[in-house]
Amino acid sequence: MPNNKGGKRYKRNKNQVKENKTTRLKDVTQSQEYAQITKCLGNGRFEVLCFDGKKRMATICGKMRKRVFVNTHEIVLVSLREWQDSKCDIIDKYSASDVQKLKQKNLIPKSIKLEEKNDLDDEVMDDNLGFVFDYSMPNDDSLSDKSSSDEESDDSDSDDPSKIDIDDI
Repeated sequence: MPNNKGGKRYKRNKNQVKENKTTRLKDVTQSQEYAQITKCLGNGRFEVLCFDGKKRMATICGKMRKRVFVNTHEIVLVSLREWQDSKCDIIDKYSASDVQKLKQKNLIPKSIKLEEKNDLDDEVMDDNLGFVFDYSMPNDDSLSDKSSSDEESDDSDSDDPSKIDIDDI
């Protein structure tokens, strides 16, 4: 039986989670700013609202591309460009716990919402697909009355041949 695992120390530390990431803070000397992503434009570009009050187009840096996934309404650290005020580069992404720590240190405004509610989340999703169903049970008396009246109407239709409707055929 062959050894499918390889050597003795093969994948020894694979299952360990690397959660010891230190939170990277804003450096004023390098012209960095905190921002919230408002719109994903595609191809690694995003529209962000920086906490200095300006909307900018941000590009994810090559180190984060295809390794760190950034979504709408997340808080990121951007590096501002000296020659282009309307563009910036995303250099770090913050998790929800990191954002709470930044709020406690008053580095970002406390009025920032991490997640906006969708209109679809507020509505109750129902599986009826636009159909209205009546779940009330009819009485046995009403069923027998309807069936006898239907029989009488069928007899009257067959008596008069001029009242034949082509749509009924």
